[in-house]
Amino acid sequence: MGMDASVTGVPPAVLLLRIVLLLATAAVAGIGLLRPTVVSLPRSTFVIAWIAGAVTAVADVISLLWLDAHPAFAIGQLLLAVAVPATLRWRSPPAYLGFGLLVVLISEISLSHMGIEFLADTGYTVGVVAWLGLTLVAPSTGRLRPLALTLAIVLALAGVLQIAVSGVGFDRRLYDTGFGLALLAVALLPIVVTALTITLPVRRLYPVGALLVVVAYLAWAALGAIPRPADLPTPGVPLLGTASGAPVLVVPQRPGHNLVHLPGEAVVNGVRAVARPGMNGAWADIDLPPGRSTLQISSGGRESTLSVDTGSGTVRTVDPECANAALGGLIGGSRVPVSSCPSDALSTGDAEAVHKLVDFLAGRKIAAITVVGDDSARSKAAAAVVRAAGIPVFDTEQPNSALVIVSGWSTAADELSKVAVEQTRKPTFINGIYLAPWLLTAPLLTSVVSSAIPLRFDPRDPQTLAYTVALANAFPGETGSIGGLDEWLAARGQRSDPSVRLYASAQVDAMPMDNTMDGMEMAYPGQWVPNGTIVPISGPLS
Repeated sequence: MGMDASVTGVPPAVLLLRIVLLLATAAVAGIGLLRPTVVSLPRSTFVIAWIAGAVTAVADVISLLWLDAHPAFAIGQLLLAVAVPATLRWRSPPAYLGFGLLVVLISEISLSHMGIEFLADTGYTVGVVAWLGLTLVAPSTGRLRPLALTLAIVLALAGVLQIAVSGVGFDRRLYDTGFGLALLAVALLPIVVTALTITLPVRRLYPVGALLVVVAYLAWAALGAIPRPADLPTPGVPLLGTASGAPVLVVPQRPGHNLVHLPGEAVVNGVRAVARPGMNGAWADIDLPPGRSTLQISSGGRESTLSVDTGSGTVRTVDPECANAALGGLIGGSRVPVSSCPSDALSTGDAEAVHKLVDFLAGRKIAAITVVGDDSARSKAAAAVVRAAGIPVFDTEQPNSALVIVSGWSTAADELSKVAVEQTRKPTFINGIYLAPWLLTAPLLTSVVSSAIPLRFDPRDPQTLAYTVALANAFPGETGSIGGLDEWLAARGQRSDPSVRLYASAQVDAMPMDNTMDGMEMAYPGQWVPNGTIVPISGPLS
């Protein structure tokens, strides 16, 4: 069937067919491989071989007709499964055919695996096939006990290796999730068989051992239909989990005040997560106790839970911008605690961008600047950069002034909302609306008809689009930010272009042109400003 054992969400009928096919094929291959160990076979073994061969053939036909089975594997498996019982009256031919069937079985099971994972699959398959062969061909032959012991040890080692490569690890997920319990059966039952091989008499060993091996093989085959448990939360590290199929972000995952972010409205531990101006999705402020606890999440009539682990220590206050930055680091592969937030200080890059922005405005002979900030350290430092540029700076709108916003997201959303209303009544900030780089978020940019922003990267560049696409895949509905991009790049050992250009954003759905498509307009995923556009309006600012 060619089904990867790591696939999840397998329909029950397909899983049943997979299990039947694997067991029948393993039985036929085992009988063929072990045929040379005895002079003659009992009639019951011939019957079992023909039944198992017929079952394999039927399952292969079903796989070819109704499932996405690889034709070469399915046809080869079918022919070999029928050829083994047809040649059992001889000693050597069935062994070659059984070996061929074993190779086919290993290939279709481990086709997409490499390295240690392939070794684990191969060891387990060989062990099961050979043990079934011993049971069906030579159940009373004591001289093969060393081989049985060797096979049991191989199965046990392959089972432990299966746990090691599963991504679950040796933690509590092994005993409190269905996937972990199946892994335990895969590893522990062969260990029991190993002990029985040493202690039980031959006449009882093979039937009991074969039963346990079959159960372990069933657990191994069923791993493909059991969803893998999520990674355990790391205390103090922001958590990106899943509840009822939707992503859930918890930042900073420390005892005390935490932000919980979801794509839509929900109730988290009795607190309603709601939309906030200038931000995507829904947000809830909740208090978490030290150590392990569980979030109770209700959304769209569905109840779900998410395990968290805050560890110990003190919590720092975070805002949605800080959470978005942490999310960028998470999808980039970073697993570090939140030690600072973007609003804590004005970075060198952002200071340079603000400085070059006001120099650009001075070059345009702007009469005055209206600056809007907040109480954060970053905003105060950025406002100081604006005030030092030599252009008259005011806190309110002046005739012919340009608006420069250097606040955080919340204050910027309030200010832009007011400006949008004023623009419907009279000309407002006719010399332009300019945003600090960290205000590059879709909800803010689309809240007014047009605005400009100094950036150290091109939002249309493949490198930055890779970030927004990864973000959209991990957290549907979320859009990028400077903080998120910086954290994502840092996690991948990269950084953005240090040059600063001025970009204009407008509520115009302008698709990028692809020169290879004769000018045809093409939509692309992961846009920085969905249903809008952002384009450069200057070269590198000096």
